[in-house]
Amino acid sequence: MTTAANGQSDYLHAHTLSDEVAPRLIVDTQSAYQHIQILEHPIYGHQLLLDGDLQISEADNAYNTAMTAPLIGMGDMQHVMILGGGDGGVLNELLKVTEQAGNHLKRATLIDIDGDVVQLCQTHLPRLCEDAFDNPRAEVIIGDAFAYLDRARDLDGVIYDLTMDPVRDGQTRRAFIAEIFQKVQDALRPGGVFTMQACGKGEFDPAEERRNRALLEDIRPELAERFEAVTEQDVFIPSFEMLWTFLSARKAG
Repeated sequence: MTTAANGQSDYLHAHTLSDEVAPRLIVDTQSAYQHIQILEHPIYGHQLLLDGDLQISEADNAYNTAMTAPLIGMGDMQHVMILGGGDGGVLNELLKVTEQAGNHLKRATLIDIDGDVVQLCQTHLPRLCEDAFDNPRAEVIIGDAFAYLDRARDLDGVIYDLTMDPVRDGQTRRAFIAEIFQKVQDALRPGGVFTMQACGKGEFDPAEERRNRALLEDIRPELAERFEAVTEQDVFIPSFEMLWTFLSARKAG
C-alpha cells in the first residue's frame, strides 16, 4: 500500500539500535509527495515506510493474498484496476494467481501517485514485486488514482490499496468513504468485485482498537449499501505483528 495507509507509525524510531532485531536503513529520501524509507529487517526482509509508517515487508505476502483472493473465483477477466499499491506486491500476486488458476486476465492497471516509490521498490524489494512491473499484462500509471477511477467503466475488479482518511480538507471520513465506494460501484461491471484493506485490529493497544473499530463502523454500512456478498476477514500480517482486516464485495447484476 502507499500514501501512509496502514498506521504503523514511527516504526523506525520504535526499533532502536539496542533492539536485537533492529532494521538497517537502506534508503532515506523525500519525494514530491512523501518521505520514503527502505529498511532491511533481519526477520521480515526489506521494508517500505512512507512518512514513518510501515507499509509492507517482503515477508508479508499474506497481505497480497488477502487482497487478491476474492478475484480468483471470477474466471476470465478483461481488466482489473489497483488503486495505490506502488510497492508492486498486490500486482505481482494478482498476475501470478490468475495465471496459476487458469484465469485469463488481459490487463491489470496499477495507479500510484509516486513514481519514486515504484522505482525504489523495484530496486530494493524484489522478493515482493518480482518482475510484475515488466509483465506484458501490467499497465503502470503514475498519477492520481481517484481521477482514473472517475473515468473507468466496466472493470472486472477494483483493488483498493490506499488510505481510508479523507483527501480533502473539511470532508468527514464517512463522506469520503461513501464517495469512494460510489466511484468504485460506478466503475465496476455488473458482478464485478471490489476488494480492500481496512485497518489493524489493534488488539494490543486499547486506544488503537477503539479507533479502528470506529473506522470499520464507517466502512461496513457504506459497503453494504452499494454492494452485495460482503465478506470481512482478519489475516495476520507478519511485520505488522497483528491481525489486519480486509473486506470484499460484489456489484449486483
